[in-house]
Amino acid sequence: MTEIDLPQGAGLGLPPMRPVVTRARSQRSVANDSVILDAAVAVAIDCGLEAVSLGAVAKQAGLTTGALYSRYEDNDDIQAAVFISRIADQFFEFIDLALQDFLSGNDNKTLNSLCPFGTTIPPEITLGLEALIISHRNGALGEVVSPVFDKWLTRWGLIQESSDLEIARITTALGTILGILLHRFAETESVDWELPILGLSMAVHQAQRSTTQAAKLEFIDIRATSDNEVRNALAMSAAEIIGKIGFANTTISRVARHSNLSTGTIYNTYDSKEDLLVDTLSMLLHLNRQETLEHETVGMQSTGLSEGFSAQFTAGLLPSRHKWQRFRHEAFLAARTNSRVRDVIAQVHAIEINSARETFLAGLFPPRILDGIVSGGQAVSLGYTLILYSCEQSRRGDYVGITEALSAVASSF
Repeated sequence: MTEIDLPQGAGLGLPPMRPVVTRARSQRSVANDSVILDAAVAVAIDCGLEAVSLGAVAKQAGLTTGALYSRYEDNDDIQAAVFISRIADQFFEFIDLALQDFLSGNDNKTLNSLCPFGTTIPPEITLGLEALIISHRNGALGEVVSPVFDKWLTRWGLIQESSDLEIARITTALGTILGILLHRFAETESVDWELPILGLSMAVHQAQRSTTQAAKLEFIDIRATSDNEVRNALAMSAAEIIGKIGFANTTISRVARHSNLSTGTIYNTYDSKEDLLVDTLSMLLHLNRQETLEHETVGMQSTGLSEGFSAQFTAGLLPSRHKWQRFRHEAFLAARTNSRVRDVIAQVHAIEINSARETFLAGLFPPRILDGIVSGGQAVSLGYTLILYSCEQSRRGDYVGITEALSAVASSF
């Protein structure tokens, strides 16, 4: 693989925080800048990046809202400032190190250090992931995040001149890293990440240009299928709205308008907005993971394991899945600060693991290998689709070559 020369330091071309001020500022005013940003980070850690508002930060910092309005125009402005000054450099420096480790094909010390259950992920990494997801639907934050991320992706070789295999290697490696970190938002018990990280890293490192055509796979139309049609309609409407504006911003009135049902009908079905949204997550996430397991099962029961692995990549490229994938990213984002959402996602993943164990009870794979295949697939699909929406070049990657290497690595354990 071509070695990429990374410049020292972040070198991300971040925009300046504020225009040059010609009038000298007092020491107290300059000190308050840091106090305000520290307070904004504290709010973001506790409640999420989108909860960073001028009022919440002023309260946290013990300042008047006037002190903040003299510096920031609105909530979007201070969220952008937090990303520029307190998140971007540290986030991309960590991803640089993790990606270098991953592409080497060896143990990933950088990523593995954050995987043990109970380990605290540094806030810059957590909030960097949040910023990537939110930037796809928040224009103001996107104007700050997207140029920085685009420049970083270009520096790593996601460009027109790179081969399809190089594109697939970098996208898969980066997608796995981001997916595992995002997966950790919803973990309620220990997950053994060491084996899937090593296996995926070896596959990315060893991958060769594909020698076969992509497997022909059939994908279902993701739809709620309970025996209650009102519940189904509400779930589908809620899922689409969550994908567009996020979990916290979704309202009962908007779901009612989208589904052509009254708010009274919704409250006759659910006691609260959160009950509706949690039920939506439970139904639709389970459908998706069950479909993925079925494709993996076909692959693992055949002589060509790559058929099962390819489902993760093929589904990501389907235009019909765009809304669904956005919904899934938002669900994991919500899981970081909402324990009910976290419990639902963890339950869905546990069901998938148990189903895989029951399917392969005969011992085709040792339990640790099987769990690693399922967990790795969960992470890859999460992070890989996040990259697809940020970089058009990643869509032309030779993912068949990656899946062939994955098949060989899985068979060797």
